[in-house]
Amino acid sequence: MQTGTAVRFGGFLLDRSAGGLFRMDETGRTVPLQLGSRALDVLCLLVERGGDLVPRAAIMDAVWPSTAVEENNLTVQISALRHVLDEGRPDGSCIQTVPGRGYRFVLAVQRNGESRELAQPAVADAPPPFVDPNGDQVPTATIEDRTRPVAVARRRGALWTASICLAIGALPVLVFMSIHFFWRTDSTDRPRLSIVVLPFENLSGDTRDDYLADGITDDLTSDLAHLPVAFVIARQSAYAYKGKPRDVRRIGEELGVRYVLGGSVRRIGSVLRVNVQLISGETGAHLWSDRFDEEISELAAGQEQIVTRMRSELGISMVEIEKARALRERPANPDAFDLILQARSLQNQLPTPQRTRETLALYERALQFDPSSATAMASIAYYLLDTMTTGLGISFDDLQRVEHLLKQASAIAPNSAVVLNWTLYWLSRMGRCSEVIELADRAIGSDPNQFTGVYNELGKCKTQTGHAEEEIPLQVSADRRNPLSSYKFRRYNRMGFASLMLGKDQDAVGFYQRSLAMNREEGSAQRTYRELAAAYARAGHLEKARQALAEADRLWPFDTVRSRAPEILTSAVYVDQYRRYQDALRLAGERDHAEEDADFAVPVDTALHNESGGRTPIAAPGATTIWTMDLSRLLAEARPVVIDTLANYWGRSIPGAIGLRFSGLGGSFTDSAQEHLRSKMRDLTGGDLRRPIVAVGWNSERFDGRNLALRLVALGYTRVYWYRGGREAWEVNGLAETELDVQPW
Repeated sequence: MQTGTAVRFGGFLLDRSAGGLFRMDETGRTVPLQLGSRALDVLCLLVERGGDLVPRAAIMDAVWPSTAVEENNLTVQISALRHVLDEGRPDGSCIQTVPGRGYRFVLAVQRNGESRELAQPAVADAPPPFVDPNGDQVPTATIEDRTRPVAVARRRGALWTASICLAIGALPVLVFMSIHFFWRTDSTDRPRLSIVVLPFENLSGDTRDDYLADGITDDLTSDLAHLPVAFVIARQSAYAYKGKPRDVRRIGEELGVRYVLGGSVRRIGSVLRVNVQLISGETGAHLWSDRFDEEISELAAGQEQIVTRMRSELGISMVEIEKARALRERPANPDAFDLILQARSLQNQLPTPQRTRETLALYERALQFDPSSATAMASIAYYLLDTMTTGLGISFDDLQRVEHLLKQASAIAPNSAVVLNWTLYWLSRMGRCSEVIELADRAIGSDPNQFTGVYNELGKCKTQTGHAEEEIPLQVSADRRNPLSSYKFRRYNRMGFASLMLGKDQDAVGFYQRSLAMNREEGSAQRTYRELAAAYARAGHLEKARQALAEADRLWPFDTVRSRAPEILTSAVYVDQYRRYQDALRLAGERDHAEEDADFAVPVDTALHNESGGRTPIAAPGATTIWTMDLSRLLAEARPVVIDTLANYWGRSIPGAIGLRFSGLGGSFTDSAQEHLRSKMRDLTGGDLRRPIVAVGWNSERFDGRNLALRLVALGYTRVYWYRGGREAWEVNGLAETELDVQPW
């Protein structure tokens, strides 16, 4: 594809002169997409030859000229392209594989002629400027600097920073390499996670630049050596090969390593150019390579691009390379590490319910093979917990298992980035933000690049504790450190929500649009559409607000204004911001509440439901369905025990109610929740099975209150009342509430 020529195909715009590949919406507005340089080269060639079969050899010669590269490298790039281009396509890949021959690009291509400057997208290419407490706008490039520890900040502005950042940039590949806690050697007797960093070469022609090449080598070797499982050859042994002819296979054999990492540094005018290659120590084949250019005069601003590209591209490539090798060598006999590789490959793709189920199943199998795998434990915990975010619900036993798995993983691998990231995710979901902030600050202070996931949880807790202005730069920092994350649409959602809480509605609209451009169908997208509707409404775009709300209801039709509740109630600032968010939803047209006596014609069953929302039947077998006015009389006459499940909790409930968090979750009548509830109810009723008990959930479109009522019936209580309208109906009727007595159970 000629430089300066733009083409359109299947909702995408490809224009190298304007920055690469862009996704286009129905109005023609564009959103930039992240693609590695090699993947972009492959795409340009296939598009230029659109409709024609392009032999693999021709692609290899064009993209890797004069370089001996293993064909698997091309497979990695094709996989990366399909990951971006095929999302949501119902009729197969746009890149057709012709077995044994090559590839064909099958989409119709529309050429625009000479490239023009792209119209400014509705969603800005960069996040809105951060405004400091004094009201001054801070350029986006400096936002992340404000979050960086002082020790790191002091290094900025010097050439030495380039070598340090380049070294840290390669760290994620070895973070990936430490995702399990055993080695399995094969016929070569080389650990699968073994690597040597050869001395980088100075190609500038000026020996005064030797310190740059040596610095990259030393820092990279040092960083890798701190990982708990990676087998890294000491720098002294690696330096024995400095300045000598390099036979990579001989080096791999002599040192007993599978991978050899090397590269070069060169000054070209004001540009510092770094070339990096990952080579097989067994075959000598090039497995991965890339080139990074940085303006020396703008090190502080330019270094992040090198760091993030190296981190993302090398990490994803290593996953695909190792997965392909495992499938080739052990197709019918995978071990735990092979299964984790397959799971990590799925994690690098946009999440869908099907992919989530497949990923969780792979981690479960891996844990069966290796019961000591901290990565499998923590990842299972994450995927179980994430069902709460996507509205699928979680059982009480699964929730307890999450806590157990994370504690066990932390005991085995306390310094694992995977374990820490998912532990913080759990703590934030449990509302324990003080612990999140303490742990996250410590993790970022120790290594701001390795623990990239903590920025998201720290940002969420900053907003929930009344400091939404601090979340946006944290999410920007996470995005820079891992720009190819398949979950970056959630980062933009979080930046949108922080902006919404701050009343910066136009900024919020931009962030939400970017999130939806990446993933419109994932479970949490309904929340993004709903928050976008609130931002549109408050910005005066009521028609757009109604359209966004309609999309939210299409994905999840069980929401009400009153269902929106803050995750924690410790910050008066956040509570006030949340109430203004509710007002914006009303302005957008969101319904206020569900009808407590609505008959959805749902058959009556005796099952506990794991899903959080849905249309409930009128009755709960063994319990008496009770309505608001009847409950008022029952409270006065029978003085029942009232149990509130704490769903959508604002701190107050029906007078005298006792809060048992998670008591309305699904599961079974023989699970641990049932035994916990048996013990707690014995204390509350004195063992009197005829004591009247009222089960209070949220509303008629939630299963929590009904689940609790059915559990109580199964325990043998004979006077169980299910208040179907729930706390929402009580509030709608304007009845008195008191502070809820939340008790452990």
